[in-house]
Amino acid sequence: MPGPVRQEFPWGVIEWLASAEAGNAGELSLARMSLAPGRSTDVHRHANCEESIYVEHGRVVCRIGGARCELADGGLTVVPRGAVHVIENAGTAPARLILSYSSAAREFALSTLET
Repeated sequence: MPGPVRQEFPWGVIEWLASAEAGNAGELSLARMSLAPGRSTDVHRHANCEESIYVEHGRVVCRIGGARCELADGGLTVVPRGAVHVIENAGTAPARLILSYSSAAREFALSTLET
């Protein structure tokens, strides 16, 4: 069975555990993410799937459309299909998250948040 697919970004790392890229899923994606202190993901959206964000360790702020939610260890939020969002590390240590998606081949598009 294929192993995780690792992607590195200026803000941290995503490891795809299950997805089309990993070659082991046809209908969902599951990933581990490490987000560096003081950094945030790119503002983006997924037109074809929902995303759930679960915080294993750390403190993050999720901005979803015009809403803002703070999450810490054990916190969870769900991003609706097509919603513009970003995850920001609000702590002083790397945040560890589990991300899941309702598609094995997520569409990804950079975007901007309305303020």
